[in-house]
Amino acid sequence: MAKAKKRVARKAASKKAPRKAAAKKPAPPQGGEYGKLVGRIAQALGISVADAVLRALRELAERVAPEKPARADPAHAQAEKVHEHAHGSLPERLYLLLDGRGLDGRGMAGEVIDLPTVVGSERHCTVWVNSPQIETRHLQFAREGDDWYVEDLGSTHGTFLGDQRITRRRVEDGDEYRLAGYLRLRTELR
Repeated sequence: MAKAKKRVARKAASKKAPRKAAAKKPAPPQGGEYGKLVGRIAQALGISVADAVLRALRELAERVAPEKPARADPAHAQAEKVHEHAHGSLPERLYLLLDGRGLDGRGMAGEVIDLPTVVGSERHCTVWVNSPQIETRHLQFAREGDDWYVEDLGSTHGTFLGDQRITRRRVEDGDEYRLAGYLRLRTELR
């Protein structure tokens, strides 16, 4: 009887399909340079290691493979331009704030009127900045068609958007440029 029970148990065990281990993504190595870098980032930002990894990946993805905005239907875009032209809509106006204050130092954003608007340490610039690190003619804002552009005029200390040094770029609402690595210049389109 005991032998029969063992045979039945063996057959039942052989009929059960072996469970596959759940497919897990391999965990990133925790030691070495990876661990040091992640730990350093997490500590500097005061966040968890998992959040530091996710944040670093998001920032890297935006730099190397930015998401492209969906393109508008060309017929729709053309109809909007015709409508704007027919109804005399005003072009977008550009305002600048220097270091969180207005160009006058009191918090009022200054409107760009003179074209091109040159920012620099030369007294004859449209926007004068009294600083030895800002070039005499550091950068300029100009209008091309319906868009505004910012252009670094070959400054030694550079113009940055985030951590990226720029030479020429289309201006977007809310861009915050750093001149010579420290002076903030924010743009507003209205």
